[in-house]
Amino acid sequence: MALTAAAFAATTFDYLIAGGGTAGLTLAARLSENPAVTVGVIEAGVDRSNDPKVLTPGLAASMWGDENYDWIYKTVPQTNEREVAHPRGKLLGGSSGINLNLWTHASRRDIDDWGLLGNKGWSWADLFPYYKRSENYIPPPPADVEAEAINFVDPTCHGEGGPVQTKFPPFYSEFYDAWSPTYANLNLSVDGDLRCGLGLGGATTLATFDKDNSRSYAGNTYYPLSKDRPNLKILTDALVTKVNFYRRKDSAGKLRVEGLSFKSGRRTRTVKASREVILSAGTFQSPQLLELSGIGSAAVLAKNNIPILYENPAVGENLQDHLLLPLSFTAAPGLATQESLRNVTLFNEALALYARERTGPLASETPTAHLSYAQLLSTLPPELRIPVRRPPTPHSTTPGASQGAAQQYELTLDKLLFPTEAAGQILFIPGGTTPGAVSNTSLYLSTPLPGNYFTLFGALERPFSRGSVHIASSDPAVKPAVDPRYLTHPLDLLVASTIVLHMQALARTQPLARLLAANGTVPQPGFPEALTLANVAAFVKGSFSSEYHPLGTCAMAPLRPSSARSVGSAGNNPTDESGGINVINDGVGGGVVDERFRVYGTSGLRVVDASVAPLMVRGNLASLVYALAERGADFIREDNNR
Repeated sequence: MALTAAAFAATTFDYLIAGGGTAGLTLAARLSENPAVTVGVIEAGVDRSNDPKVLTPGLAASMWGDENYDWIYKTVPQTNEREVAHPRGKLLGGSSGINLNLWTHASRRDIDDWGLLGNKGWSWADLFPYYKRSENYIPPPPADVEAEAINFVDPTCHGEGGPVQTKFPPFYSEFYDAWSPTYANLNLSVDGDLRCGLGLGGATTLATFDKDNSRSYAGNTYYPLSKDRPNLKILTDALVTKVNFYRRKDSAGKLRVEGLSFKSGRRTRTVKASREVILSAGTFQSPQLLELSGIGSAAVLAKNNIPILYENPAVGENLQDHLLLPLSFTAAPGLATQESLRNVTLFNEALALYARERTGPLASETPTAHLSYAQLLSTLPPELRIPVRRPPTPHSTTPGASQGAAQQYELTLDKLLFPTEAAGQILFIPGGTTPGAVSNTSLYLSTPLPGNYFTLFGALERPFSRGSVHIASSDPAVKPAVDPRYLTHPLDLLVASTIVLHMQALARTQPLARLLAANGTVPQPGFPEALTLANVAAFVKGSFSSEYHPLGTCAMAPLRPSSARSVGSAGNNPTDESGGINVINDGVGGGVVDERFRVYGTSGLRVVDASVAPLMVRGNLASLVYALAERGADFIREDNNR
């Protein structure tokens, strides 16, 4: 019998998890390993683990902009009034079910820097075992090792026996085959395994594919591990609306978590947790839930008529993201690209090939290159090189930014200037783009133009700009306002310009150049004929999008103490005899959670997802989120002695 909302609400769980995405399902699987505890998960989406769109790697982008799979977030207007769409997975498994399957890791220094921000017990050495715990690495066949230059893999840096399957793709297009040799000709061959937290250069990239070359994600890995356990209940198609607290605080003066409110169908219900509530709703929705529950900036809460239970201006601040820039070219005559699959016969052949043999263009992936700023400059002629100089002070800060914007700024600048840290990530799609459709992901990664095209993408790995996510209404169904403030720091524009100039040089380097019209000098119509220092900044401002890697809005950092104050009845919960729930103002500039993901000012409430990352990391975020959730599960078990 299917689990009903009424039956779920009638149960008191040891642990309640808001969100059955990448982090939520990881936590559920690990916490429910102990049969003596009960775990409940509430997820707005449904199980799509048998859906061909989810499982077929080449169909990932077809889910973006589709409300059956995607929350369809958009930013508030940015530079040049660009509203940037942000696909977020709305299904069991979350964004791991709709992403592009790339499996990269943060650098060692990235995680070490989290410790330098004041988070005790955080370093690469501390997190690395959890990266490995989540993964089961499938080595490539010997023929691919030689043909695709996959000789950089260090097996000791990969997991064995973990839930998420990773392997190199089974199909390599002519563009993919040219990738590593092209970077070799620029003297930028990969110099280490990225999964070891080291290494730069252009390389074949691991993907979250299982042995049958289907998507491997939280919904078909961690979920099957645990879904039949009697101590785990997962309620789907239900929206968490608020965290509930008891009337009286605990002996330390902290808000005691009671449970969650959620909406299923037309009815809102409540459910209780005897030990902890964990928010794993993601970078946009976890701060939204805190604010809806009365935890956040006094100004934000007052504007939306939400009584303040605990004032922390850091909630929703510190948003960071990888800015993404396209540069599209006309492909050489006769080469197959995404545009070739407009032909219904060719698309059906590709679909049949994948169904029959699990290979072909729908089983392909993109390679990547992680490059330092010095490496990016090395590919440019002297007249196009833009040096980075260390300004005396940060250009801009954001009230509420975690652990002080100045310290973040210095750590980010150190990595930008360090020769072994990536400043940019380069990848491609074998097809054209529509930069003007940045607010519509179903159109952005394609073009209606006739012909065949090829697009390089460059991601800004070390953003200096900081944004925010805040509620726009007291109605939980209204999406929060997402404001990344892209390109508001001048260094972001400078580095992004250099990344684009590098991509122009890359397209003109053999052997990639011979796969493009006139050796990479013919752009897709609508793109500039040539980029120079005179026009590159304007191009960046008019073409940027996102790599869809937001983090940091419930940042892990020390809390800066300041004065405390009280108010009367909070209004969010029943008033007790003493006159309501007190408000404690712990100051601006600190974190939202401590080093064990516990929400400040509360007892029994944590956040475990990408929002807790205090500082941006290089590469794609899926592996990081799995590792954070694996470690979070250990924190929870240790702190509860079970």
